Amino acid sequence: MLLYACAGVALSGISILHFWSALVLLGVGWNFLYVGGTTLITEACTPPERAKTQGANDLIIFVMMAASSFSSGLLLEKSGWAILNYLALLLITTAAAGVLWLYFRGVPRPSRKRSGPR
Repeated sequence: MLLYACAGVALSGISILHFWSALVLLGVGWNFLYVGGTTLITEACTPPERAKTQGANDLIIFVMMAASSFSSGLLLEKSGWAILNYLALLLITTAAAGVLWLYFRGVPRPSRKRSGPR
């Protein structure tokens, strides 16, 4: 929801206040997604797999982040501010649809077995 708000603020004006507000919403929203995704990866893997999987996940995230940073400048130059934000809305909606699909599909979560007495 924070990323939707970010795009909405960015599309509503081009003043410094709009830009700063959009950046704050983007930063907080991105951090929630990053921490939540990292947590889900550690829960989905067995302990021996966690380090490699989390490392691969971080590499993929940072490569995509670098690619999107470079391409956003080109997209901004060629298409404009509004198109860049509408594209962000499309990507956010795609990610949200994927999360909702997984949620309603009812994928069973692995049970956590505790060792030792409670």
